[in-house]
Formats: sequence, structure tokens, C-alpha cells
Amino acid sequence: MAVASRQTLPPKIADLPVSLDPAQRAGLERARAIALAREQFELDASADDVEVDAAPFGVTVHSSTRAVVVVSSDDLAVLGGVLVWRQRHPDVDVDVVVEHHAGTHARRVDMVAPEMTVWSLGSQGAPSVLAVTPDVLPEPHPTTPGTASIVAMIKRCGASIVVEDGIVRAEVMGLEVGRVVESANGPTLEVGVGRFDREAGVLLHAGRDIEETLADVIGRVAKHRQEGVPAHAINRLARERWLREVILNDPGLARISAASLVEPIPPRSNLLDACPAALFGKDGEAGVLVVCTVGADLGVVPAVADLIVRHRPDLVRIVLPRRDVLPHLQQLVTRLGVPTELLGIDPPWQN
Repeated sequence: MAVASRQTLPPKIADLPVSLDPAQRAGLERARAIALAREQFELDASADDVEVDAAPFGVTVHSSTRAVVVVSSDDLAVLGGVLVWRQRHPDVDVDVVVEHHAGTHARRVDMVAPEMTVWSLGSQGAPSVLAVTPDVLPEPHPTTPGTASIVAMIKRCGASIVVEDGIVRAEVMGLEVGRVVESANGPTLEVGVGRFDREAGVLLHAGRDIEETLADVIGRVAKHRQEGVPAHAINRLARERWLREVILNDPGLARISAASLVEPIPPRSNLLDACPAALFGKDGEAGVLVVCTVGADLGVVPAVADLIVRHRPDLVRIVLPRRDVLPHLQQLVTRLGVPTELLGIDPPWQN
């Protein structure tokens, strides 16, 4: 249990100067974790039976019976790393102190590791850790109205329609090449791969027919999003969504029928950060949540937990390249509370 204290601790990492080199930042994170464990949880790193370990997900101060994990990253996927640590130390009581997304982490921990407790890092001058109320699962945003003509144009050009967070997107094998935005004249389509490309396109293609522009971008992207083509920057992006599009076109690969797209929770933040991509389908009478991911994605399990609450599947299948079916992930999925299978398939890209 945390102990209220008003002693001054090292500052939040997010408030530190961005010019700190990695070694300096790591040193400050370590010092803060040691101070928090001592002042707030009565776990003294100077004791003979207490160790301090740094990992990609944060800093852990722990004995044989207790642990305080301090997480500075704003990446929701880091919770997966904490869960792996927990799996390896099943007899340790774990308190997790997070700097970002405390309510989301608390909600997910309640579902996959209720034996752990999540705390939020307080501001300076206040108790240094605060109890966290899990956030309510956010509702999807309504789709922008008045987009029928744009949707028809996207389809004519050969892109897929994907609606997430209320935003209509044009995608080519999982890669966004345009999206509908609100303008003074109503909904309009901005074309490009990512925000900066779209913004540049508004200037570079001013006066050019938007359908011609979209068709041109689709053609240039599509040649790199085909099975067996050589590795290229375009086919390294959003691979989990590419995998989802492959299954949407051939649901039998995931042993489902009647596949439909599922929105991520929370919405994907940007083009570069990987985010598990999901579908919902049927295996006989059973509802199946299919979640696609690529690489050693520890964050997929807490992300799937949110999707289970929203969609109430009978089964979960996590689809990933065969080489990414790893033992630690097989162990983590047992925490989901719904029968879950890891399904390795051959991806369409070359590495």
C-alpha cells in the first residue's frame, strides 16, 4: 500500500529538458523509482534483499515479496512488458506507478492482472502517488455525415474504406492514403500517406482534380503493397493492418466467415506507431475476435482486453507471422479470460 508523503521527489520525466542524453534520463528515472519506492511504498533499495532493475517498460524496485514498477513511457504497450515481468515473479505483490494514461492502464489491469495495483504519479507539491479510478471504455465517435460522394470516389479509385474514430479513410492494403476532413465547405478528402504528406499535398496539388490525385497515389502505393515484392519503406508501414486486410479478403486464413472491421481502443495515434488491427467474424455459431499484430508486440494482450469488453467474443485468435509466435505471448494470453489462440501465418511481405 502506498504511504502519503510530501517529500520532494525527482521531477516527472515528461517535464525534463529534451536535451538530456539517454544515460542522464535513465539515471533520473532510476533515482525517481528508488525515491518513490522508499517514500511511498516503504521499500528501501539500500536493503540487502532489494534489487533495482531497468527494463524497456520502466524501472522496477523489488524484493522477494514486493515490487514497485515505475513507468515513464506514454506508450500504452508498455503494460505488456510489466505483465511479462509479473508472469516471471508470480509470488510478488506488484504496485505500478505510471506517468501517462493512468485510467486506461488501470482499466486494463483490472481485466488481465487484478492482483496488481495502478497508481498515478502526482504533481510536485502533492502526494507523490495517487489512487487511480479506471477509465470507462470510450464510445466510438459517430462518422462524419455527408461523405457518400467521397466514399464512392474512393471506391472508384480502388482503395478500401476504413472508418475509425468517426474518420473516413482510404487505405491500400492497410496503409492510409487519404482521409476525410472537415473544411469550411463541408467534408473534403485530403490525399497522402500520413499527416505531413496530406498537408504537403494540399499545397502541391492545389487546383488538380482530387480523384486524379487519389488514383495516382493509390497506384504508387499499391505496387509496394503486394505479396512477394522487395522490401521498401512503403511496405514496412502498418504491417498489422496489411495482415488484417489480407484476412478480410480471405477470412479462411483465420478460420472465420463474415469478417468485419473492428476499431482499435483507443484510436490509433499516428501512422508510425504499431497498433493491433482487429476484425470480428464467425466460426460456426461462435463469435470470433481476430486481432492482427506483427513482431514482439507485448502490448497486444492489454489491447485485446479492451476489445473483449466491447465485442464480447466467444473466442479470440491473435494472428501474426509464424516467426512471431513466441512463448511469452502464449503465456500472457491465458490472462484474457476468453479462450485465445495464437495463429501464425505466412505474411505477404519480404523482410
